[in-house]
Amino acid sequence: MKVSLNVSGFETEATFPDKDIEQIHKPLVEKFTRLFEQKKERTIIFLCAPPGSGKSTLAAFWEHLSHQQTNVEPLQVLPFDGFHYPNEILDSNYIVRDEEKIKLRTIKGSHETFNLTSLIDKLKQLKVKNPTWPYYDRNLHDPVDDAISVDKNIVVIEGNWLLLNEPVWNGLHELADFTIFIDTDAKFLEERLVNRKVRGGTTLEEAVEFYKNSDSKNVDKVLDHSIPADLTLFMSQDGSFQIN
Repeated sequence: MKVSLNVSGFETEATFPDKDIEQIHKPLVEKFTRLFEQKKERTIIFLCAPPGSGKSTLAAFWEHLSHQQTNVEPLQVLPFDGFHYPNEILDSNYIVRDEEKIKLRTIKGSHETFNLTSLIDKLKQLKVKNPTWPYYDRNLHDPVDDAISVDKNIVVIEGNWLLLNEPVWNGLHELADFTIFIDTDAKFLEERLVNRKVRGGTTLEEAVEFYKNSDSKNVDKVLDHSIPADLTLFMSQDGSFQIN
């Protein structure tokens, strides 16, 4: 199936194998509805995956499917990227790695550059009210607070660090009703991430350098340092999935 989706504010053409739709994606969307019917409260789904794996597109496709099927509860995608610290904070703060002082802006996208306290607060609010949710504007390259109104009974939160096995982060899954992880081969992701940076306006040389210094480290950390999810999907190079 070829479908046009709004992904991070951009219209994106995506193709999903019919076999995957029938055997994986539709059954998952139906499962989310069953969870909501069982719990009788807002149901929170985590979709955790490394950078470049297409998690935002996949979540948008699940949202699309939920609006196409009459027997399921419509879901809403909430991006994790809105919890980035603003650039002004990233530019003026550092971390120390291996005795080296590193400006946060140079590793934007790593887990240290996100506001974990704010994320936890919003996740707790989801169970008791309809909060607003921040959004990462890829034109401004900065987060925008209160940009999304949450109004659906099922929400899919998609991001890199939702299952990170680090102190405090490794308790996030307790705020979710069901967790999904996308596993893949790291070498498949390099070209996708470099091309994404170039499309965002950087030069090829800058994109390759950013991949080496930031994205590659994030890919490896997500793949190798995440706690087990309730369900793991393996993404092949052609973009198809299988359940592990």
